[in-house]
Amino acid sequence: MLSEKMKQTIAVSLSSDRMQANITVSPVDSEIYTLEQLKERIAQEKIVYGIDEKALQSIITEKRFYMDIPIARGKEPIQGEDGYYEYLFETNVDCKPPILKDGSIDYKGMREVPVVKEQQELAYYHAATNGVDGVDVLGQKIFARRGKDLLPLKGKGFVVSEDKKVYSAAKTGKVTLKGNLLEVNNILIIKEDVSIATGGVEFAGDIVIKGNVLTGAQVHANGNIEVNGCVEAARLVAKKNIVLKNGMQGNGKGFIQAGGNVSGKFFEQVTIEAKGNVSANALMHCNIQCEESINISGKFGIIVGGKVKANRQIDATMIGNMKEVKTVVEVGTGENLYVRLEQLEEKSKEVINDMEKLKSSAMKIEELLKVQQDNEKLKKTKMTVMRSKIEKEAVLTDLQREKNAIIELLSKIANARVIVRKSIYPGVILTVNGVQEMVKSENYNVYYQKKGIELEFLANI
Repeated sequence: MLSEKMKQTIAVSLSSDRMQANITVSPVDSEIYTLEQLKERIAQEKIVYGIDEKALQSIITEKRFYMDIPIARGKEPIQGEDGYYEYLFETNVDCKPPILKDGSIDYKGMREVPVVKEQQELAYYHAATNGVDGVDVLGQKIFARRGKDLLPLKGKGFVVSEDKKVYSAAKTGKVTLKGNLLEVNNILIIKEDVSIATGGVEFAGDIVIKGNVLTGAQVHANGNIEVNGCVEAARLVAKKNIVLKNGMQGNGKGFIQAGGNVSGKFFEQVTIEAKGNVSANALMHCNIQCEESINISGKFGIIVGGKVKANRQIDATMIGNMKEVKTVVEVGTGENLYVRLEQLEEKSKEVINDMEKLKSSAMKIEELLKVQQDNEKLKKTKMTVMRSKIEKEAVLTDLQREKNAIIELLSKIANARVIVRKSIYPGVILTVNGVQEMVKSENYNVYYQKKGIELEFLANI
């Protein structure tokens, strides 16, 4: 039993988080302490967990007085880990081609989206863990946080194991990950050249051609087309993007049509129709229709000969050449879209008015049929009115679709301009939103835009 005096000479303290207890023994008049007395003292402070008896014994045997001695430690909780996915393919693929020292784009150096085989494992899910509770020196439980589980991956082209932990490819194709969306898309890989002799290629997904595409060949894809070799006077049609890592010598017969972007090292004597952007290091004697922008980069990035047209802008290092080869460059549109928009609005009002009349007629016929249920003539009239109403609804839908297309085009051409990073030469015919002008003198580092009924050129800043 501790005396009151002895109790005062044994000080016990707790850390603020109650995870450690210290003891300080300050004997008076050569007091002698026993291990049991020290245990009794810490018991008075309700310390019950993590007691270090060796430390207590050392105070007595080694006379460790007048110092703070740690004699009990709690157990820290082990927090549960959040669930996470371990991906078995490269998820951060930068498909943008690298820029060379001269500013041109190295289409050969583009990284490819990973290709996986059917049944190949794509990802493992590591489930969240519960964690392990801790306890302080007073024996109070410290609850551990349970980890949070992630939502299952969404997408297509894969299967998931019964335990929802293993994701595997359901088919051979290109694998991409965007946020929580995992997709394996069909891909056809052709290692040899494509020519008339090998036959045309048509595929519902993406097509990757490791070889060349020779004169007369045709390649059609519902996805993307990528060609690692050279392309001659062939026909390439894709609903998405077309990427030529080398270029295309079309010889006046080459044709490209893309629902997305078109890019390549160079294009010579090629016709291109693209709903997205067209990017290259050189365009020579091409005929191009582009619904977004045309970007020709590099120290010698040039547009010479042919006709190139884009809705938003055309940006090139050089346009034309010293020999004044005829080069036609056009941005925006020459059509008065506001007049057309007004016409469509008036037509829509007429159709809506007709529909209201038909609706009124239909209601009157319905009232009459309540009384004359067997009147065949009224029934036929009702069918005619309903058909007319459906036809008017279809017309209104088409009018609205055209109005939306014009509004979108107006936003694209609002700041239409031609940007020249280095030189534009005499003989180039420029058209910006319907205003046309032939360049009469060489200009450097300028951009052209419409101002009133004229073109103005300003220095690039």
